[in-house]
Amino acid sequence: MAFLDRYDALVFDLNGTLAEDFDRFGPGQDYAGTYRRLGSGSLRPDEVGPLVESIMARLLARYEDGPFDPFPKLSDFLADTVELPRDEWGRIEALVAAHEMGSISGKRVESLRDLGRSHRLALVSDLWAPSTSYRRYLETMGISALFRSMVFSCDHGAVKPSPRLFRQAQTELDVPAGRAVFIGDNESRDILGAAACGMATVWVDSKGTGPGVSRPDRVIGSVEELAGLV
Repeated sequence: MAFLDRYDALVFDLNGTLAEDFDRFGPGQDYAGTYRRLGSGSLRPDEVGPLVESIMARLLARYEDGPFDPFPKLSDFLADTVELPRDEWGRIEALVAAHEMGSISGKRVESLRDLGRSHRLALVSDLWAPSTSYRRYLETMGISALFRSMVFSCDHGAVKPSPRLFRQAQTELDVPAGRAVFIGDNESRDILGAAACGMATVWVDSKGTGPGVSRPDRVIGSVEELAGLV
């Protein structure tokens, strides 16, 4: 029996597992150019970069230090970081969304469609910005309807490994935890978090380093290897 045949549902992480070229933050990023493309606003070009870097530094520090549940929305960091006009919040959220959004290859899309013929599919993903832009991207790629559940941290006030996100997906999929397998690239947040909720786990080890802090049920190099697991 193939490994996946033991399960009814496959639950995926998004960035780093399905999507590549994500979280484009840090030195060299043209935040001012992204801001300009999003429409006219009141911020000067030289203000945009430092603002985004300040927000992301606070957000990432909170992400690393915890607690994981509850976790503030991006708008909370905007309110706490700078004196920013309220009408600019949407632009900055859209800018962060544009830089965190990854891309899913055509080959991976076909793999998801194949897997969706035999299993219920779901997403459980940490997102900084509101999920609107990513949901629109998934619709554009023609794969949104493949997922019976899409649980984004920004919509639930918690980040992985909070059990609340995994359990929400289980509820929406209507499958017992033991009949679902989670596929993710982060050992501590994805693999340990899902295993603690009773799910089987597959770690996407794209660098081939081997498990360090977890004991996944299977290890693969990419999502395309899922169907061949034994």
